[in-house]
Amino acid sequence: MKRTILVLLLMLATATMVQAESKGTLFFFRMADRIDRFLLQRVDTNYITLPENSWRVALNAGMLGINSTMQSTSNFEEIPEPLTISLLSRTTPSADLGFYAGYRSLGFSYSWDLLHAYAQRLNFSLGAKFIGIDFSYQTSNNITTRMAVNNVLIPSFTTDNAVTITNANLNVWYALNSAHYSPYAAVKQSFIQRKTAGSLMLHLSYMSSRIAFGDTILIEGADRPTFSTVMSEVRLMNTRQVAVGIGYGINYTPNHGKVLLHLSAAAMMVCYSVNHISYYVPDSLRATLPGEPMYVLRSAQPVHVTGNVRAAVSWEINKWVHLSAWATGDNIRFYSEKTYNANELFLSNWNWKVQLTLGVRLGVGRTRIREALKDDPAPPTLPVRTTNLPQWFTDYFYSPKL
Repeated sequence: MKRTILVLLLMLATATMVQAESKGTLFFFRMADRIDRFLLQRVDTNYITLPENSWRVALNAGMLGINSTMQSTSNFEEIPEPLTISLLSRTTPSADLGFYAGYRSLGFSYSWDLLHAYAQRLNFSLGAKFIGIDFSYQTSNNITTRMAVNNVLIPSFTTDNAVTITNANLNVWYALNSAHYSPYAAVKQSFIQRKTAGSLMLHLSYMSSRIAFGDTILIEGADRPTFSTVMSEVRLMNTRQVAVGIGYGINYTPNHGKVLLHLSAAAMMVCYSVNHISYYVPDSLRATLPGEPMYVLRSAQPVHVTGNVRAAVSWEINKWVHLSAWATGDNIRFYSEKTYNANELFLSNWNWKVQLTLGVRLGVGRTRIREALKDDPAPPTLPVRTTNLPQWFTDYFYSPKL
C-alpha cells in the first residue's frame, strides 16, 4: 500500500513538473514573440525581416591596426626656428581570434592575439529598428615607432613595443530610413535585408585615445625614458572628444538577402576636445610631487571634422549558418591651441579592423513559436505611415514614423 501511494505521489510530482515546464516555455515564447514584434513594428517586411532563429554565436578571426602620428612643435624664444619632433607609430601584423554571442540585435564580442597577446578588443552592441548603441574598447602594444625631426627621419631611433595605445568609442546612431534599411544586417547579421535600400544616419559619439610611453626604453647614456625626453617629458596622453555627425549607409542585395554588400561612411564634427598630459618626474622630486603630475591642453579649433568608414559582405549559407567579412576605420585627431612659450601638439590616430566571421544561429524558430501561440490574441501592429514622397526617396533616404 505504501509503495502504491509513493508511486502515485511520484507520478503526480512528475506531471506537475511537466505542466510547470510547459507554462514556463509558453512564457518565454510570449516574451520572444513580443520582442520580435517590437523589432518589426513600423518596418516594411518586404525590405527587412528577422532571421528564423533568435540566438547567434560566432567565431571571429581578423587583424587590428593603428596608424598614429604625433607631432610636438617647440615655440621657445631660445630656439631661432620652431623645432618639430614627430613620432610615427604603426602596429605590426597580428592574428586575432575571438567569439561573438548575442540575441537578436543585442550582442557581445571579445577577441585577443593568441600568439603574442599584442591586442585585445571588446565590443558591445544594442540596436532596435531605428536607433542603436555600439561600444568598443581596444588595447594594442605591437607598435613600431620611428622619430623624425623637422620631417627628417632619424634611422637610429626605432623602437618596438615601447608604446601602448588604448582606444574607446561609444556611438549612438539613428537611421532615418529604418523602415527599409538596417545597419546591423551585414555586420551583426541580426536582421535580413531582403531588398536593396539605404539611409541617412545621424551619430553621437564619445571617443577616447590613451597613448602610454614605456618607462624602460632609454637613450644610451641618458638618465630618463626616451619618449619622455623627446616629447618634452611626456609619459602619458589621454585625448577625449565628443562628436556629432551625419553619414550614409547602403545595403545592396541581388538575391533577396542571400548575399549582402554593405558600405557606410560618416563625417563627424568634434564639438568638445581635451587632452590630458602626464609628464615625467625625476626620482629626486617624487617626494615633493607625489602621484602623476598632469596638465591639460585645449583644442586650437573649437570645431573640427573627423570621420569613419565601414564596408562588409555577408553570405547566408542557410537559415542556420552564415559567413561574413567586414572592415572599418575611424579617426581621432587633436591640435592644441597656440600658447606663448609652450609646445604645440598635433595628434592623428587611425584605428582600423578587418574581420572574418563564421556564425551559427540557435534557439527555437519563429515558426514554432507562432504555432505554439496560435491561440493567443496577437497584439495590434502599427502600419508604416503613408507619404506623398517618391518611392526612390523613401527607399534610400527617409521613411516617416508614426
